[in-house]
Amino acid sequence: MLPILHLFLKKAPFIRLVLPLILGIYCSNKYLAFSYRYIYISLFVLAIFATLIYWQQAKAKYKYRYLSGISSFVLFVSLAVVYGQLRKPMVISSADSATIRVELIEPIGVTDKNIKYEAYMLGSEADSLNSFWGCRGIVYLPKSMAKESWSTADQFCLSGRFIPFAEPDSRFDFDYSGYLRNQRIAFRFFIKDYKHMISEKHTYHPVIWSAKLKNYLRNKYQEAGLNESQLAILNALFLGDKSLLTYEQKRAFSDAGAMHLLAVSGLHVGIIYMLLIGISSLFRVKRQTWWIATLIILCLWFYAAVTGFSPSVLRASLMFTILEIGRMSNRQTGIFNLLGASMFIIILIEPLSVFNIGFWLSHAAVASIVSFYPKINGWFHFRFPPFRWAWSIIAVSLAAQLGTLPIGIFAFHAFPLYFIITNVLLIPIVTPILILAVVAALSSFSVFCLKLIVPAMGTLLSFMDETAHWIERLPYSSIEHLYVEWWQLPILYACLIFLLVYVDYRFTNYLKNLVISIIVALTSFHYRLYNLPDEVLYVAKINGKSVVNYITQEHNVIYTTAALQVKEIEFAFAGLWAYCHAPPAYRIMDISNKQNGLPVVNLQGDKRLVILPERARCTQELEGGKVDYLILMGQPAITLEELRKLIRVRQLIIPNGWKQYQRNWFSDYGKWVENLHDVSRDGVFFVAYNHD
Repeated sequence: MLPILHLFLKKAPFIRLVLPLILGIYCSNKYLAFSYRYIYISLFVLAIFATLIYWQQAKAKYKYRYLSGISSFVLFVSLAVVYGQLRKPMVISSADSATIRVELIEPIGVTDKNIKYEAYMLGSEADSLNSFWGCRGIVYLPKSMAKESWSTADQFCLSGRFIPFAEPDSRFDFDYSGYLRNQRIAFRFFIKDYKHMISEKHTYHPVIWSAKLKNYLRNKYQEAGLNESQLAILNALFLGDKSLLTYEQKRAFSDAGAMHLLAVSGLHVGIIYMLLIGISSLFRVKRQTWWIATLIILCLWFYAAVTGFSPSVLRASLMFTILEIGRMSNRQTGIFNLLGASMFIIILIEPLSVFNIGFWLSHAAVASIVSFYPKINGWFHFRFPPFRWAWSIIAVSLAAQLGTLPIGIFAFHAFPLYFIITNVLLIPIVTPILILAVVAALSSFSVFCLKLIVPAMGTLLSFMDETAHWIERLPYSSIEHLYVEWWQLPILYACLIFLLVYVDYRFTNYLKNLVISIIVALTSFHYRLYNLPDEVLYVAKINGKSVVNYITQEHNVIYTTAALQVKEIEFAFAGLWAYCHAPPAYRIMDISNKQNGLPVVNLQGDKRLVILPERARCTQELEGGKVDYLILMGQPAITLEELRKLIRVRQLIIPNGWKQYQRNWFSDYGKWVENLHDVSRDGVFFVAYNHD
């Protein structure tokens, strides 16, 4: 394997640069605090590297070449650490009140109570916040205050408070604050009052320009006849903005395995690239002409700017740019070197791309298609063109899934079972939609042209929407509650690499390595399944609502004090349910309306569990000595002292504290209970129990 690996790295030198770059930036942002000593360390490593190179050339010649290789790797890691430190994101993590000036970029979503906008900070009355001038953030406007429409590039003076960037309550929760930091969102601000500012000075930023253009095109498409559902899909598929998609649409496309069609990526850029080539061929212009190649490259980067320079579009635009430059210079380069070059440039532009799941999925998909598609496509040969075309789509889908499956399960804990059907039905639709969208955008000045183009585009968009919902309703459309640990990802990709090498070279040693890696992967999954908990108690707070999730091998019950939406449940429990392989069907028990105040008494293994609803009172059901876990879901009608006369509490848990009420109810709680766990203060309460 080592000779093959050495040959591969020799043919793809950018991969050799990217690996230490990724390692250094990951460690710099994940584990290392900012310090100038890393600069000195890098200079020291650079001196060692220069000394080794000089010594090898003067004395050792070709001996000990591995020393220079190791030292160069360490050097690039140390330089990447310094670069990651210098480009580390700044955030405002306090909950202080402040008055700030902002310029709006665009609306990015709506919650039950607020409208969310992305904005640039232009300044503040506090001198300590002036260092955040030009940083992006999210402002939350209460719907009750939304008396006028806010538009891109509008400037406001906002009074309110910052929302701190909190760490996730448990390792199963989605790290929303970390996600925002990696997107370089520097602040979140809740608005209490605002004033519209009239200013002639605007921030002429590409993102502002992109938001204005997208808003202009959306309005034109809507005026020409697209309904909200069609516009939401086109907004995601063509303009790279998913904010208009409803939860039902996102769920349908995700379960159908078509979410990648709504994320502007290499597929979309490739279609536009082929469209540009087709136009140049139509006018019989030679592609070798330098100005044609330049025009194609400029068009691709214009589209990348329109979509907001997402990592997948950046990667695809860079690849096609390098391809065009290579074609003009008559130089051939390997696809893996192209991938390495695009990764290297993207990371230099934005080192936080290392933490973007789309960055990894897009590169893994291209690498897997290049590696496995020719082999899968060669399984069958059809003379009938429609069959040959359909099989090519199936082969591409299978190849892409091979490369992205481990990352997809690790990130989303699900697998779309009918992804092949989805791709066969919907990928052919994407091409005409994008072509029509481009033509409509170019002719947006003409209402007559739009009236001719948009209805056909709307029909295709409706077909996509209806097809995704139809596939979602099929039995077992999505296999959920799948779980892959981070340390299992290298094992799974080792299996894929050994498989590819064996298929290419047919050497017995590589087959042996493949079998060993598969055995290791299966053993790791068996070990995890063997150690799954038999029962789980999970107490949390979801949007201010007290929630208890009690899971066994047969039952999955959620106790709550308020109505929960499906998206709230899935967002809060997806990671937990995947980790403990919870039953797919869950039951919600609303105990907020228990007028009689009766407790819920249960056993977790040999531990006694009691859940007290709102207005709970003393009952005989509470009598019985010791309670291991007592969960208060509301303000009980008894005092802690009265409760202690009935039972002895080992662990008292409060999902959602009532700060004013707690001062009286929990004063001197140490006299009556052994331990107190406040979810608001201590994070979620999680207990896993095994019968063995």
